[in-house]
Amino acid sequence: MAQIEKIHLHSLLPKGIRVRKGKKSVSLIIQTRKQVTDAGVMKIIPDCKTVRLDLPERYNSFQYEKAFLEALDEAKKEKVLALKHIATHGIETPKVKRQGAVATLKEVYDATFEKQWKGKAQERGVTILANDIFAFFPKSIDMHEIQTHENYDNFISFLKKRVKERKMNNLGTVTTNTINRRLGVIRCCIAHAIKYGKMNKDKVLNPDPQEISNYGWKNLPIGKVKDKHTLTIDEEHEVYAKAKELGDNEYADAFYWLIDTGMRYETEFRTFTIKDINWKKGTICFWREKTKEPSINLPLSKRAFEIAKRYKDVALTRQSQRMFEISKHRTEALFKKYKEICKIEDFTPYITRRTFCTRLGERGVIPKVLSKMAGHSCVETAQRYYIQPTAKGYERAIKIAELSDDEFDNYLHNQNTMIGHNSRNKD
Repeated sequence: MAQIEKIHLHSLLPKGIRVRKGKKSVSLIIQTRKQVTDAGVMKIIPDCKTVRLDLPERYNSFQYEKAFLEALDEAKKEKVLALKHIATHGIETPKVKRQGAVATLKEVYDATFEKQWKGKAQERGVTILANDIFAFFPKSIDMHEIQTHENYDNFISFLKKRVKERKMNNLGTVTTNTINRRLGVIRCCIAHAIKYGKMNKDKVLNPDPQEISNYGWKNLPIGKVKDKHTLTIDEEHEVYAKAKELGDNEYADAFYWLIDTGMRYETEFRTFTIKDINWKKGTICFWREKTKEPSINLPLSKRAFEIAKRYKDVALTRQSQRMFEISKHRTEALFKKYKEICKIEDFTPYITRRTFCTRLGERGVIPKVLSKMAGHSCVETAQRYYIQPTAKGYERAIKIAELSDDEFDNYLHNQNTMIGHNSRNKD
């Protein structure tokens, strides 16, 4: 490859990381040094690691750049962990050396994935979790080396920051369950490594037999999820009527659309187009950025379909072909406006998605169908965070409980089995 391209890439190297070119390979050398005082004597603690560029025998400039950037990312993680180790332990604790059959975290993860998750329902979800794990740990770190309290604490802190700052995290929040699922993957890897002789059992973070199930990588305590407000039918109609009265017509229609489709406001609602609608079937299929896959062919409620028909012609004239051109800033300002006018608790764009899921749940839609309609990767997400208890739901529960067996059988028989939640049946 051209020398000038290599010079450009090598200029990205931070202090303490350099390129070493051998006869058959190219590597990045990570050097860390820290000046410490031990018993009044100044000493330098050195450390050196190597990350090899994954290059074919013959490679072009694109392949070199890709391999270089991947190696640089790994080298930076190696450097961070090395500096944290030195800062914590100084010269008292030597670096853990790789011993015999001890495998790297990446080797163990790949083996665990192949045996436990590949080809199963968890495959995609685990891959996503693993991306966060390897964003913190270098792939080359061995299973003994990760077993420190500093790594456990720093990994949790890293995850909290990473998840909060994630583009798709509209609320900027992180739950203990989010952290615990990633800790669970690490525990599975540790269990696999011990079972197949890839690490010593007594090297785990906490070898206490009473806590051996978590190996010291214990879950964070699950906090109580606060119940959030969902819209009643009366509140929904009040907002729509007020918006129409005050001339906010596009917002009013967008508000109904969000309730009836359950779209994620930040991504799905703001990116879907009129061409995503199947006019013959009355369904819509749009891209879900969060799950990186298309939605199901989601049936549109009668109300949503009528809104789409009204906006079809004007949407087709737009370059974006979006149904709604109302800006993010304008939409959020209007939600704030009608929160004050209608005095509705927790009235933000996200209340529409909670309302969508809650109504589906209260009307007996089975969890798996609900999760598919809402675009959740697992059923538990909808049940834990989106389906909210309501006063109407409590009343219905008592009424159902009071039914005789024959009355309950008749109730089930007469239940509306439409997938869409917004039928015109009165409560």
